[in-house]
Amino acid sequence: MKPGLLALLVSLGGGVLAAESPPPDGRIGYVMTSLFWSVYQTADAAEECPRGFNDGPREQFGQLFPFPGALTVEETQLRQEIETWHPTPEPDGFEFLEVEGALSWGLDLDGELGPNDFTDPDGTPGIDNELYRAIGCIIGFRGPDGVEHIFQNKAIVDERYNRMMLELTGVDDLVNDGEVTVSVYRGMDRLLTDATGAKVMPGGTQRVDRRWGESLIRRTSGRIVDSVLTTEPIDELVIPWQNLRVPSIHIFRDARLQLALTPHNASGLLAGYADVDTWYYQLIRNDSTHHLSNGQISGISLYKALRRLADAHPDAATGENTAISTALDVEMTQVHIVDSAADEGGGA
Repeated sequence: MKPGLLALLVSLGGGVLAAESPPPDGRIGYVMTSLFWSVYQTADAAEECPRGFNDGPREQFGQLFPFPGALTVEETQLRQEIETWHPTPEPDGFEFLEVEGALSWGLDLDGELGPNDFTDPDGTPGIDNELYRAIGCIIGFRGPDGVEHIFQNKAIVDERYNRMMLELTGVDDLVNDGEVTVSVYRGMDRLLTDATGAKVMPGGTQRVDRRWGESLIRRTSGRIVDSVLTTEPIDELVIPWQNLRVPSIHIFRDARLQLALTPHNASGLLAGYADVDTWYYQLIRNDSTHHLSNGQISGISLYKALRRLADAHPDAATGENTAISTALDVEMTQVHIVDSAADEGGGA
């Protein structure tokens, strides 16, 4: 668990939790307010990226075509755009700098200790997060100033398209409970914020989207130990992820959550295996080459790395892995979930 989560629980002192447990009717909901890829960073990146950061489209273009005007637009810009939208796993002639450090945030997804596993900063071994290995040395994915870190995370709050929620039912105690039911819904409403509009406040209301979000509903079981919820895997979790107003999704296989809970907030990790092609096309559909250049993100080189590092769910025909292990930092705020279908007896 990240140090910040432990500090949150310690600061609450347990008394507040005990005083408000169990929640009314054994039910409590949370709405997502922050979601981004877990990228372990040191101050100077010397530990994880000792050889520096990857070049982006602008830098690669300059190396490929050093003599402006010598070739046509079709032979230069259009060639690169075609390769971006129709990438192959074949080498592109550029060295791709992967994360070289031993530490990473994440979870043990396969229950095994493998040669490519990371170690959590708290010492837990067996962490599966190959997506971090691919994006950790790309400045656009590093916080707090990376272009993807800023805009993708901002869109989670700003765009109702991205409004994902969790509801825990059958909760006897928010500190320790051997079994709870965890439901994933898409919401329909704006978030309740303070007067600045910057901080999401607990206590708001969200209606479940049963029209367009019915196919996104998932249920699993979980347990709460020392105020930390751990869920059983969800076979396929689909999360709407619109950035710069381009509708798209992410698909996570064998997805599970590990969240530190309070009556007002939940924070921790969402981990699983991201479908490689869905992940890549979400990125380039939302961000043109112009935006990718701002973060030194070469879509062409990154796709080849994703395919190379994919570590799960092999294709039945080719045997090539189609999904890559990943973890995301999640923050959620307590919300009252209103489900009209359930109220009418049509929900679970």
